[in-house]
Amino acid sequence: MKLQLKYTVLLVFTTIFVILYFSNNERAEETITYFPIDSSLHFEHASTHLTPKDSGGSAYTITWRVDSALDRPAYLRQDVSLLYTNGKLTGALKNWRQNKQELSQKAKAKESESGRYEAVTFHYAEVHPSETIFTSAQQLSKDKMYAVTTPSFQYFHRPLSEEQIEWKKTLDNLTGQTVQNGLEKASQAYQINLDHYNIISLTDLPDKKNEWLSAFPAFKREEIVGKLWEGLYKEYVLGIKKEDGTTVNAQGSTIPLLLMAKNQRELLVLFTLKDGTPIMLRQDL
Repeated sequence: MKLQLKYTVLLVFTTIFVILYFSNNERAEETITYFPIDSSLHFEHASTHLTPKDSGGSAYTITWRVDSALDRPAYLRQDVSLLYTNGKLTGALKNWRQNKQELSQKAKAKESESGRYEAVTFHYAEVHPSETIFTSAQQLSKDKMYAVTTPSFQYFHRPLSEEQIEWKKTLDNLTGQTVQNGLEKASQAYQINLDHYNIISLTDLPDKKNEWLSAFPAFKREEIVGKLWEGLYKEYVLGIKKEDGTTVNAQGSTIPLLLMAKNQRELLVLFTLKDGTPIMLRQDL
């Protein structure tokens, strides 16, 4: 009887441990949660790189790499990166690790058409200075490049010749029209007066964050960006919930446009799905 009781107690504790373990890991995997920024933390490096390679003919391969390292191990490290081709989402990388300092991700894609490629990444760390205090660190990175297949394969980040300048203009116009069409369709569907907002694209956030959020103090800018990505991770990266209750993949959707209200009361995220359905996400400030 005593031996049986010992086995029963051991089984109960083992079951509880397994439930808590997987419950905790599921929470870590499925969420990014904004906590106050910890000024004692910093990223030693955080980068996003797009590197194409000629595969012969009109085919080429793009290597998409995301790397980051915090200055110390964190309770939770997460990086989420989004890749857009000519204004539409073509891929997402997301990685999370507990009690880690560094993260590294890599993906490859075969392509055959000329395109403008933009990748934007949110690097995140959650730390627990005590049992009741949670803080975080965050950083953005991006890369943008152009690949051209005619008359022969070439790529560039900044145009260096007249030919590349013309290709940049062509691909920028194509991308801009795609994103603008998505903005107009969504703003009309939700009856939004665009004159009341300052607008940038999600892919421009790393470069234009401070200008776009210049009306706010530095700590508030970080909070807005952190909560923005918290929402994007839950309601965009992990799937988009349509008004009819169905959840769809974001693949093929237009680059989200970020609308900051000039009265500083709200932030809207507008885009259209692959099937043309307009989507709006809202963040109160």
